[in-house]
Amino acid sequence: MEGKKHTPRSILGAFYDAERVYMSAPVDKRDFSGISATLSPDVKLEQTPNLPYGGVYTGAAGFQQWSGKMAELFDAVDVKEPEIFEREGSNRIVVLSTVNFRVRKTGKMLVYPFCQVVSVDLEKGQITEMRPFYWNVHALNEALGFSH
Repeated sequence: MEGKKHTPRSILGAFYDAERVYMSAPVDKRDFSGISATLSPDVKLEQTPNLPYGGVYTGAAGFQQWSGKMAELFDAVDVKEPEIFEREGSNRIVVLSTVNFRVRKTGKMLVYPFCQVVSVDLEKGQITEMRPFYWNVHALNEALGFSH
């Protein structure tokens, strides 16, 4: 990736593209290498503890563990129309978007406003940290058959 200029949008776009492919694949066809290529080796993902896949996931192995949990629950995850807000000189960005989930078990489509705080390494073109914020955790859990 030497000589290539990365932007937060290009890094996230590559991640979102790889995530869509991974989530929609049957279990025996899932290939994590596309997602892994977009992540720093010590990436940190922090999910709200109020979801069935909540917790802190570190490194590619942790991120793959989370991705596997998500793919068991959803057969479509698609972040639509991301608006990226950044401050010059900062490696942290805020992404406002709409997320579309399709529940694997029922086929139910869920569409919610979605926000993420993401840290990136612009030199390497990788995500170093990600923290998503969900619009309606209760409804998401209900659609998945979980209640808290």
